[in-house]
Amino acid sequence: MQPRLELEFLQDDPSKIWVKACNERFAGETEQYFNAQSLRDLAENLSSFPKSNSDEIIFEVGEVDSSYGHCFLKFYCIDSAGHTAVFISVSDGESNSAKFTVQFEVLSLDMFVSSINFALKSGNGVSELIGINAYTQNI
Repeated sequence: MQPRLELEFLQDDPSKIWVKACNERFAGETEQYFNAQSLRDLAENLSSFPKSNSDEIIFEVGEVDSSYGHCFLKFYCIDSAGHTAVFISVSDGESNSAKFTVQFEVLSLDMFVSSINFALKSGNGVSELIGINAYTQNI
């Protein structure tokens, strides 16, 4: 599997987001109703990420252990060289959940942010953050 994070957005009343993600070993997805402003905030914050190696950006929709599901994304640097990743935790409100990490390059993040902004302007769209295979320390 190609590591990735995919957000599909539909602006409505209320707005809806489908979150799908996978890495080399795990995959998960959820759908959530949410306030579209939180997606605008995510795009704005990610446009200047990372500012430092300790920078973290959190995006959360729903509540943990909710019968409606949950989505938690944490963008962060995995090392002092500035390599980036997103920790993904999703559940569908039933008994299904997944937690894993997707590493990515900054260029992919720029395209992801641009596609989020386009989806927000047009009222719908799919934004994809293409991941990379996990770095190892034995290079």
